[in-house]
Amino acid sequence: MIEHFSHGYATLPVAFLVSMTGSALGLLLARHARRHNGAGRRALWLTVAAFAIGGTGIWVMHFVAMLGFAVRDARILYEPWTTALSALIAVAVVACGLYAIGLGRYTPLKLAVAGTLTGIGVAAMHYTGMAAVSADVELDYRLGYVIASVAIAIGAATTALWLSWRLQRASSMWLAAAVMALAVNLMHYTGMLGLVAGGEADEAPHGVDAVDLVFPMATLTAIVLLFLVFTVVMVPTDEELKADEHLSSLQRRTTDRPVAGRKPPRY
Repeated sequence: MIEHFSHGYATLPVAFLVSMTGSALGLLLARHARRHNGAGRRALWLTVAAFAIGGTGIWVMHFVAMLGFAVRDARILYEPWTTALSALIAVAVVACGLYAIGLGRYTPLKLAVAGTLTGIGVAAMHYTGMAAVSADVELDYRLGYVIASVAIAIGAATTALWLSWRLQRASSMWLAAAVMALAVNLMHYTGMLGLVAGGEADEAPHGVDAVDLVFPMATLTAIVLLFLVFTVVMVPTDEELKADEHLSSLQRRTTDRPVAGRKPPRY
């Protein structure tokens, strides 16, 4: 049994910053979703928030962190379709959690159930992504670390859902996003601590080298982040909404006010 693998020092802070950025954008979008009373408009904004939190805050963080993963004297490849499936799982489970919290009446029980299911889904994303790893050595997991990573994922998901519903001030979003990013990174590296590499694999590794995925993933991530940032910037602030409402109220008063010297008609 060998356990001589590393996770890279440079990828750790980058993964944290990416996770925090995606989480912050998602929290801001979820906050905007709460302004809409219609279920359709609210669901639309929650879907965009799910791409920010699940796609960027969770999955891209996982991908960046895995760029630093290496096993000494071993060749590691990644199966593209399984990797893509893990991304879809991340977005889907976060979307389900946000819908459960944001579309109905909020209750602590609903938060607990949604957080648990979303956390299990996030853990499923992590281990689906790990299933995409193909190496010329056997990879196995210690059960205790797997259970711990799932528990942390549930805690991180519950915290994210609670923050998405409760936070009101935009200035507090980055602090909340840092907490979320810390929890997501803790879940990832706890799961990786349970990884055991040893023995020669029965089959030769197949898939794509991680280096070959860097450019397309960096391009896709940049496009998604630019879209999310543009969306957040274009969303009106609470002050702007109040100013528009006040202006509309003044316009209605001016329109409804009768002209001086003229009696209103009788009906």
